[in-house]
Amino acid sequence: MIAVIGGVKTTVSIGMKPPERDMEKQKEQDEEALLAAGIDISRVGSDPADPVESRNPEDERFRQYYESKMREQSRENYWNDVGFGSRDFGGYSVVDDENADIRTVSSGCSYTVAKILGEKMEPGEVVFISVVGNDALGLAATCSLEKAGVDVSAVKVMDGSTPIGVEIHNIIGDLEFCRENNALMEAVSPQYIDDCEDVLAKADGIFIDGTLSVETLNYISDKYSGKCKIFFDPASVLGGVRFAESKISCFCVMPGRMEAEAMTGLQILGIDKLTEAGMVLEEREINNAIITLKGGGLYYKEGAVSGIIKP
Repeated sequence: MIAVIGGVKTTVSIGMKPPERDMEKQKEQDEEALLAAGIDISRVGSDPADPVESRNPEDERFRQYYESKMREQSRENYWNDVGFGSRDFGGYSVVDDENADIRTVSSGCSYTVAKILGEKMEPGEVVFISVVGNDALGLAATCSLEKAGVDVSAVKVMDGSTPIGVEIHNIIGDLEFCRENNALMEAVSPQYIDDCEDVLAKADGIFIDGTLSVETLNYISDKYSGKCKIFFDPASVLGGVRFAESKISCFCVMPGRMEAEAMTGLQILGIDKLTEAGMVLEEREINNAIITLKGGGLYYKEGAVSGIIKP
């Protein structure tokens, strides 16, 4: 049996749609801004194939201005359009607020792990230990786990709101803004872990994440690291910081690159630094690690063997 201890939340994801533009109005405002900066737009336009020394100096001034100012203006135009400023700037039309791309989904590192394992293992072989609020969000999360075959009998329902995360993505899908409220996770305390002792005593493995407090992480490690394998995912950079502040011992850690930086205190920008990070973890008697990298690859360490798997 696998016990999964950690965070569950509801994520509200808002995806921005590209607004329509009045190009003539945009052009007028751009030209006004250039003139105000002392750049004569009529003199811009040298052939890029010309030698640098023979190009119009006005071209270089325009390029520098564009890099420093026009991109900022473009960004301001967009955020004005989606509701963070005056709606009449840069030739953008008013966004259709009634048809924004807004989605809600139950999420969280441990929640996701429990659900995936529950779908692959026999019903009841995965036990989820966490807290949710006495609201529709908490009910939706526990029902989803039950449907996947996860045992949720150890989930505590408490007064308050199920943890919520809000994400705003720009028009190309990159995350621009996020905020979370994980205050309820403080209830996953050493006392609560003791309340689940009957379940944890039967576990062949325990998965924990960085939403737990340093005190709780240390308590689980001290009590169970000699009895079963413990797997740790920081779930965030803050979770990586908690790992660094803790004294937990575990079988395997599974951070992303930035989380691994917080865990080890290293700036990881190359293969040599990944290897060094593996050595830092080994000093804490953690001999197995999987560090996911941007672009889909990963670094792995299993005892003395390590390497990189490319996507």
